[in-house]
Amino acid sequence: MSDALYRVARGLVAELEGRFPYAAALFSGASGVRIGDTGREQTASEEPPARGVAFTVYDGASFVEFSSSDLEPDRLAHGVRAWADGLRSPGQTTGRQAMREPETFAVTMRRDPATIPLAEKLAHVREIQRRAAALDQRIVQAQVNYSDRTTETIYIGRGRQLEQRLPRTILQVLLVASDGQEARFNFAQHGGVSGFEIAEISDEELSATAEVALRLLEAGHLDPGEYDTISDPSVTGVIAHESFGHGVELDLFPKGRARAAQYLNRPVAAPNLQMFDDPTVPGAYGSYFFDDEGEQARSTQILQDGLFVRPISDLASATFAYGFGQGERTPNGRRQDVTRKTYARMTNTFFGRGDTDPQAMIAGVERGIYLRGAESGVEDPMGWGIQVTAHYGEEIVNGQLTGKLYAPVGMTGYVPDLLMSVSAIGSDFELSPGTCGKGYKELVPVSTGGPHLRMRARLG
Repeated sequence: MSDALYRVARGLVAELEGRFPYAAALFSGASGVRIGDTGREQTASEEPPARGVAFTVYDGASFVEFSSSDLEPDRLAHGVRAWADGLRSPGQTTGRQAMREPETFAVTMRRDPATIPLAEKLAHVREIQRRAAALDQRIVQAQVNYSDRTTETIYIGRGRQLEQRLPRTILQVLLVASDGQEARFNFAQHGGVSGFEIAEISDEELSATAEVALRLLEAGHLDPGEYDTISDPSVTGVIAHESFGHGVELDLFPKGRARAAQYLNRPVAAPNLQMFDDPTVPGAYGSYFFDDEGEQARSTQILQDGLFVRPISDLASATFAYGFGQGERTPNGRRQDVTRKTYARMTNTFFGRGDTDPQAMIAGVERGIYLRGAESGVEDPMGWGIQVTAHYGEEIVNGQLTGKLYAPVGMTGYVPDLLMSVSAIGSDFELSPGTCGKGYKELVPVSTGGPHLRMRARLG
């Protein structure tokens, strides 16, 4: 951002603070690349560019915004002043606030993706594709997808100027196996707020990914019913995301669209179960230093010893959600880009660690199913139903994995019943990268995960 634009932006925020109880500006820009390689074809494209600013004021009754991709200082100033002149005057303001020294935040990494030539990225993806395709003659397709997107945001408001640069890098490998009659797939992915180094994948991991794809050629269909169930961290994470992720976004509470609103400070899960939303996890895909409303990142505990203790919020929901923990702002105000409004959104959502070794957890199951590799999840915040699809499940008999696989496996249930049934919590921990929509839109990067869990669940 040029010095002239800085001066104009700070001056505009100061003017708006003199007229409204709250005023702020968020500048955002992003750039990056996407690469795909199937062995037969390699493609590369730039990430959709996004550069602009959103000004926000509170007029005493609602939050109102002005956004623009035109960052020429004089035209921007004219547009913001014309917009503000058309707003109602609240009669009360906090007054202009003295601006503190800017704070700048950056990620520690070995290789910045923005500095690596496209040719090197293409060669790296091609090399992984060739290694994967050569693993077994029954691997009929090996597809590698890579992307990096570096987002830079600047928040000006409440006497602060905050700047952050977030490189999000992700590598996905999809392997399709066929025996001539059936075709099955398996996948591996790495992703995080990290440098290019996260796009490395070992021969051992590729071989393990292929081995599962080949074993799935003989997978059967699981008879529907209730089973003792163990979820791996990826499945655990989707349970967290769908049960007490979307369902505790505070903007849903005043609309009557979240049953969790009726259960604040009440038991909803096993008494030793903890759950968090935490954008400070180093390197996690949903991490950041401050949210899109300038709130400094920090951990929010959602479940404490099985009690629902806190929703997640943005500034508007914390302001208007009377009776739902008002005034307790969490750093979850996020927008897809400056052309979209801010909502209360998840970041890195996970169940906390326990003290049971996952192998001991399996040994404690007489007959059950071990779920691996989350594929998708659906939630009903009002009815509190949940549906999670695992890539496959493996049979457990007398505390041992039998090697018999079922694929795919769906889990359904009523959220409190499912979480109350948790009988063991693993001592391990893992997060998986992903993208979350709010009502099938408003996409933001997130992570989900936690430890292995043992529970009683309806599978089919």
